[in-house]
Order: sequence, then C-alpha cells, then structure tokens
Amino acid sequence: MNFFEQPYYKLPRNFARSIGRWPYQSERQRFTIAIAIISAFILQVGPKILADIVHSDDQELIFETLAPTITDVASFAKYMNTFINAKMIKKILHRIKDDWTYMSNDSEKLILKKYAGLGKLMATGYVGFVYMTTVMFITEPLLPMIINLILKTNISAPHEFPVPMEWIVIDKEKYYWLLFSNSSVCIMVILTVLISYDVIFITFIHHAYGLFAITGYRIRNMPNDVVRKNNLTSGVNASSNSDDVHYKHLVSCIRIHKRALEYADLIESTFAGCFGVVIGLNLPLMSITGIQIIAETSTFQQKIKYVMFTGAQMLHLFFECFLSQQLTDISLRVQQHIANGKWYNISSKSQKLLILMTMRCQVPCTLTAAKIMGLSIESFGMMIKTSGSYFTVLLSMQ
Repeated sequence: MNFFEQPYYKLPRNFARSIGRWPYQSERQRFTIAIAIISAFILQVGPKILADIVHSDDQELIFETLAPTITDVASFAKYMNTFINAKMIKKILHRIKDDWTYMSNDSEKLILKKYAGLGKLMATGYVGFVYMTTVMFITEPLLPMIINLILKTNISAPHEFPVPMEWIVIDKEKYYWLLFSNSSVCIMVILTVLISYDVIFITFIHHAYGLFAITGYRIRNMPNDVVRKNNLTSGVNASSNSDDVHYKHLVSCIRIHKRALEYADLIESTFAGCFGVVIGLNLPLMSITGIQIIAETSTFQQKIKYVMFTGAQMLHLFFECFLSQQLTDISLRVQQHIANGKWYNISSKSQKLLILMTMRCQVPCTLTAAKIMGLSIESFGMMIKTSGSYFTVLLSMQ
C-alpha cells in the first residue's frame, strides 16, 4: 500500500488531488484542474466587479460584494502559494514518509499515529464546519422561495444571488437558475481550494507535534542507572563515547530534536508568506461582515448568513494562531522533560549534551505571518482587537 493511502493521510491527499496540487499527480491532470479552478475564480469574481462598477453609487451593494471578494482573493493567494512552494510541499511530504521509517520502535510510531489521528480529526471537523457555512451562504437567497412553496403563497420571491452579480449582456431573470447554479459551483470550487490548503497545513503541523513529542519521550526514557553500574562492574570503559549508553542515547535525542526543528523551519518557510496575505485580508473582512450584521436593511436570514460567515472567518484565523501556539508550547516542553529527567545519574559528558539541548530549547518554534508577526493566541486577541477598531471606523462612515 502507498504510504499516503493510510487513513491518516487520505484526507489531505484527496483534497490536494481535487485541486491538482498533489505532487504525484500527472502534469496533464494538474494542468486541467488548474484551468478549471482559475476559470471558476474568473467567473465568480468578474461579475461581482461588474456589479460594483454598474452600481457604484450603491454603498450597501459594494459592502455586500466586498467581503466575498476578499475571501476569493485570500483563497487565490493560498492557491498560488501551492504553485510557488510546490517543491517545498513535496519535500515536506518526503520528510513525513522518512520520519515514519526513521522511528526506532513501536512506541515512537504510536506517538506519530496519535498526532496524525488528532490532525485528521481536527481537519475533518474544520472541513465539515466550513462546508456547512458555505451551503448556508449559497442557499440563503432560496429561502423565501422555499417558504412560499411550502406555505403555497402567491407572493413572488425576488430572484437573488448569494452575492450581487452583474453580467450586463445576460438577462438575469431569464437565465436565473443557470446563473445561480454557475455561481454556486464556483463558490464551492473556491472554498474547496481554501479548505484543501488548510487541511494540508493541519496535517503537516501535527506531524511536527509528533516529532517534538518523540524527542520528549526519548528524554524521559533514558537508560536507567543500572545499565551504567553494570558497565562499570563488567569493566567497560565508560569514558569512551561508544561505551557510554547515556551519551549514545542523548545523541539520538539530539538527532530527532534536530529533525523536528528542521521540519518546523520547512513549514515556516512554506506557509509564512501566505499567512501574511491572508491575515492582512482577514482583519478588514471581519469588520465588513460585522457592519452587514447590524445593517438595518438586512433581513433575518441575511443576518444569520453573515453571522455564520463571520464565525467561519474567526475560526479560520483562530486555527492558524492556535496551531502555531501549540507548536510553540510543545517545542518548549522539551526543556521541561530535560529538567525533570535523572540528569544527575549520567556522566559529565552526557550532561554537557543536555546543556546544549536546553540552550536550543530556549528559542521556541513559532510560525509567523510574512516573518513580521508571530502567530499565537495572544496575537489572535490583538488581531480581533484591531478588527474591532476597523469596525468602529467603518461604522462611523455609514
């Protein structure tokens, strides 16, 4: 069985294949899917821009198109990042496969399985919530029609779209269902691109958690002092590095710790630039949807749609900050394992290795937005506060 066909990696593999960014797909298949996705972006964003131009004097309509357009831009930025960093993503996938082979015993593989399983669970929940929100967003204009059909009223419901759109040369009323279906499919394609990128990221970072957890596991399970006494009793020269079991064990700890640090750096290099773009867009986006929620002209179902949309934005931002915070915490935890271990029972040469590891652990691993701002729970709170400031400014402009 192919390594990435195991249950832990089926979800990211299938999503990556669906947007043509799985490194092991054929070039022809990737090119065909890329054309289809770029066409969906054009067919979705183009009519919204036309609507803004045609109705440039309608501030409410511009606000209504602005938030989905920003989401489309963020999704497109993520999609382009998969092209720019295609080699990096393939390298990370190779590292994941190699790490499973590198682990020396079943206990360490169980740790990798644990974190891979947690990543799969989190990714599945994230996918379900975002798709549910998307379906509610798309079907909101159909609710009056459905209610009229159920209650059998003669009130004609307006033919509206999830977001204002304009085709100029096409009669929106005559071809409403065709245009609505086209818009709905394009929205689902764009959201699938965004979800695929996030599922890949969630899978990658949970593997990093596993590597740091294995480092801690090895430190906690250092050979006991009985082994050292047996060596001394049998006349083994413990002053030699090759005969010092603690020294050899700590060398293995340093190696796996180094692999974890290098892997975390790969994730940072791959995702930092895109995070900068997405977070820069997310802040005004939440403020704009906040304005739409309190707008007096919004209907009840529109308010529900915007609340769900805002919740999805906040969840998306929280996920990025929370996962980075988890990486920081688990990388710092290594020095706690060192401090709690029986370092006083090992040779002085081995203790010097622990000092080196402790010094390196003083600098935690963290992910950044364009190398400018570290992502953490604290920075998430700061971004929500900044978004509130944008909201106040926009509200004063109303």
